[in-house]
Amino acid sequence: MLSVRASSLLVVGLILAACAPLPLPVSPSPVPFVPPFSSPTLSPTSTPAPISPPATTAPPLPEAPFENRIFRQGETYILQYQDARTRLQYRYTPATGSLNDLQVVVGDEPPFLPSNYGGPLFFVEGDDIPIWETEPEWFASTTRIVQGSILEVHWQARLGQETIPYTYRFSIQGKTLRLEVESPSTALSAFTLDRSEKTPGGRILTVPYLPLFNLLFYRQHFLSAYFDWEMTGASRLEPMNEVISGQSLAFSQTAHYLPNTAGERRPLHEVVYLTISGRLEEVLPRLPASPSPYLPSLEGKTLLDLWAERPFAEDARLVQELARRGIPDLIVLRHNWQRCGYDDCYPSVLPANPRWGGDAGLIELSNAARQAGYLFALHENYVDMYPNSEDFAPDLLALTPQGDPVPAWFNRTTGIQSFLLSPPRSREVATRFSPEIHRRYNTGAVYLDVSTAVNPSDKVDYNAAVEDNARLRTPLEAYRQLLEYERQARRSPVIGEGGHHLLYAGVVDAVLAEDAGRQQPGAQIPPLVHFDLLRIHPHTVRFGMGFYPWYFAQGEGPKWFGYTAEEHYRYMAYEIAFCHGAYIPTPDSLGEDEQMIAFVEREVMLVAPVHRRCAQARPLRILYRVNGEMAGVERALAEDQPWQVFVEYDNGLQVWVNLHPTEDWPVTLPQRPSWASGSALIDGGRQDFVGAPAFSSYILPPNGWLAAEWP
Repeated sequence: MLSVRASSLLVVGLILAACAPLPLPVSPSPVPFVPPFSSPTLSPTSTPAPISPPATTAPPLPEAPFENRIFRQGETYILQYQDARTRLQYRYTPATGSLNDLQVVVGDEPPFLPSNYGGPLFFVEGDDIPIWETEPEWFASTTRIVQGSILEVHWQARLGQETIPYTYRFSIQGKTLRLEVESPSTALSAFTLDRSEKTPGGRILTVPYLPLFNLLFYRQHFLSAYFDWEMTGASRLEPMNEVISGQSLAFSQTAHYLPNTAGERRPLHEVVYLTISGRLEEVLPRLPASPSPYLPSLEGKTLLDLWAERPFAEDARLVQELARRGIPDLIVLRHNWQRCGYDDCYPSVLPANPRWGGDAGLIELSNAARQAGYLFALHENYVDMYPNSEDFAPDLLALTPQGDPVPAWFNRTTGIQSFLLSPPRSREVATRFSPEIHRRYNTGAVYLDVSTAVNPSDKVDYNAAVEDNARLRTPLEAYRQLLEYERQARRSPVIGEGGHHLLYAGVVDAVLAEDAGRQQPGAQIPPLVHFDLLRIHPHTVRFGMGFYPWYFAQGEGPKWFGYTAEEHYRYMAYEIAFCHGAYIPTPDSLGEDEQMIAFVEREVMLVAPVHRRCAQARPLRILYRVNGEMAGVERALAEDQPWQVFVEYDNGLQVWVNLHPTEDWPVTLPQRPSWASGSALIDGGRQDFVGAPAFSSYILPPNGWLAAEWP
């Protein structure tokens, strides 16, 4: 092993004094009263204090003053964080060329490996060789400290007749170890963060609305390790979620570099953030986003999701009936309106389907929505292209590395396979159809299918003739440009299909909040609200908790209808815990007319007023009830009691939500609030309420909640 040894111990200190945490109010602060059914003006509005997007996706710096140092002890380089209470060390001893050389030490705890054999996969003579199948004598390195703060390690791997160079650059920012890795060679087919080692009792933690990677929860510490998706050169970023052994867990990501149709592979370049902290919010990525200009206009609205295959005139009558009953502030979204039907013939969607009433019928539905004061939106798709469309053009399709069209959605009803429209061409196709859709049907909002739902890794064009081919950042930027085009061209909010919407926060104005990362029905997921509330919430409105059939899935199949009142309460309780806007699934899944109307009235009455109050507020505190006491999420997870959550916002709003399957939660307030909304046990039975309450003590049953504010 070749190394460069410093002539003396190098100690570099950096002290960063961060701002002190905001003081919490002793008692709830006042907030102006907003009538439950007021309707804000729909127009883009600048927020009072715009948030500057971060330069990277790195987790935030700690709030308390701290010191970062980089120094050497023998053959080991130490990148250290220290504050008044905590010492954290990342210890790197160059030996193997892999991240097996990296250990983490927290205080006096035993060291562990965050990335056991993380590192490159080498593509040599047609074979992929992972770094754990190499020998140390194949590697040589030189090491130096650059600019007093960066540990730079140049590696050379000798595999067969090839010598493959690559470079690690380590630095520390707060509690985050930043690793930049790059190589001029195209003989690296992947870089993996592999799995932890020496972490007995660790758990993989899946965080709602963070589908890109998972966390490791170990000894009441949270560990995140991920690639900066704004800087990656990879074709794919794949999350891992696998327990390897009792002390080894694969929780992070692998970056893959695939060849384009000419067989060319991009050189490796990645930035990795590895952060350990006892506070969950300190390991979560930031989002490079600015707030949507439509946040004020969308607060308190309800998304009505129309999927039924029925005449437009029937939906028009439904909209008129809801307006007659005083249901306010709806966004009326019709999905299956296209000429050939839903998920067919795209992008050739015009005119409207004659089976459901054609253009005249769809205009009638649009008029009914506008006359009621509702927004009207239609489903649009500029991702999937169907071969039975007269606008189908093979030269518009994305290609696999083998040169075949990339399959997209398969319509099981028609048996037709669609193909991926090359993402850089999506805006071009949208300009041909979207303005005419708006002109004909007078839409007041746009619903874009797929683009904000999918991992951009799955939408990469490997066509060597396309600029920036074989990179996941290309579809990511293309879909952002599509969203921005739709917002500017239509002068209206853009609503997306949820899933990977964190990547588009602020560019998409709102989403139907499907959670792409969950591996079980949403109704069984603990309300770990931190990433959604602290990162996505300031930028984008989220409606609902995802599609009802999958949220309440049973066994292997979705639940298409027959939702009980208790299931509805559970869904609403989640919406309120996460500060999501009200959402009404397709009404034909909700039972007979009066059942459906009761469902709509309950959703709008109970969820929309809370959303109106929390939509632009900033969470100050997030706590959980653990053994009768309020505690942080760290203790809630350690004791497996993350089901009863409390959120306090900076406008004084306080929210208690009980998602425990069996336990009640008694809540006693210091004084009667001026306004409250909730569902609680009163005189032995569940009662819903909105307005000036008569009580200061409540018992929240399972799927019950209380939201309150004071004068």
